[in-house]
This record gives sequence, C-alpha cells and structure tokens, in this order.
Amino acid sequence: MIRRRGKRLRRRGTKGAVRAYGFTLIELIVSITVGVIISGSAGLLILNAARQRAEVSARSELIDMGSAAMECVLRYVREIRQDENFPAGPTPDLQGNAQISTASATELRFDNYGIRLNGSEIQITNDTGGNWHTFAKNVTGLTFTYYGWTSGIEAPQELSPLPLSSTNRQAVRIIQIQIDLARGSETTRLRTSVYLRSFMNEVNNAP
Repeated sequence: MIRRRGKRLRRRGTKGAVRAYGFTLIELIVSITVGVIISGSAGLLILNAARQRAEVSARSELIDMGSAAMECVLRYVREIRQDENFPAGPTPDLQGNAQISTASATELRFDNYGIRLNGSEIQITNDTGGNWHTFAKNVTGLTFTYYGWTSGIEAPQELSPLPLSSTNRQAVRIIQIQIDLARGSETTRLRTSVYLRSFMNEVNNAP
C-alpha cells in the first residue's frame, strides 16, 4: 500500500510539472490575437506617419514652387513703365499713364513682356508673344486684379470690367496677383499686391 501510494504521488507530480510548462489552445489563441492587434496598431502608426511625411513634403514643394513663381511675376510686373513725352530727355517727363497693352484676369502684357496662364502652366514672353516660356507648373489658377485712380476718385479702386479698357489700363497703379497650385490632394494659394515702381513719384509728391 505504501509503495502504490508513492507511485500515485509521483505520477500526479509528473502530470503537474508537464501542465505547468505547457500551453493550452485557448492561451495560444489569445497570444496570437494580442500579437496581431499590437502588430496592426504599430503598422497603422507607421503608415500614418509615412503619409503625413509625404503630405508635408508635397505641400512644401508646392509652396516653394509658388513662391518662386510669384517672385518671378513680381520682378517683371513692378517694372511696368508710365509714358513720357520726351524719353530721351535729361529728366523724365512722366505723363502718369501705365504702359499696359493687355490686362485680363489671366493675362498681362506690357512693353515686350507678357505673363499668362496656359492650361496648368504659367508662361512668360519677352518678345511680344513670339515665344512663351514655362516657369511654373501644377498651376490651377492665375488671377490678376487691378487697382488705380479714376476720374473723381482719390483712393485707389478696383478697375473693371476685365479685360480693362485703354483708359483703365492707363490708370493702373496696383496689381494684385494670386497663384493657386495643386499636386495630388495638396493645394496651396499665394496672394500679394505690388505698387508699380514707376509711379512712386506720385506717392512721394502726395500732400
């Protein structure tokens, strides 16, 4: 009897040891489920971070492209001249008329230069429209708005309708420029105004 009881005890102890170091099917399923949830969450975080990084990069590229395009437009537009009676004289004989030949919402021409929206590109010419050169792409909008002095008005007012008549083109003093760009799902808008440099004498001589 004593020997048999000892054997039974050893067997129970052996079974207990095996059970302590093993896994049940439920424990295995729970572990796999938890692992899948953790892996999925980590993957989702990485995916979102990569998407945000791509969006920030695309937005930065658009802003850089738009800024470069705006600077190029401003460089030319601010130099629009006003007419003179005697251009070859020792001192300028300014007549106060802006030398603009075309002033529409999407195209501006003056002297030999021109700036226009053509499809999704902003183009410029320096030979009176003989050749147009692209300097900005991914453009969804280029808008010119013109302001100036008209008869009986002391403060600058928006000039309309577009395209401007010859009289209103001569009255232009300020041009607002808006550029809209888009790439994929990213969009950006830049807007600024420029006072024509040739007319600064009006500001300096203002009472």
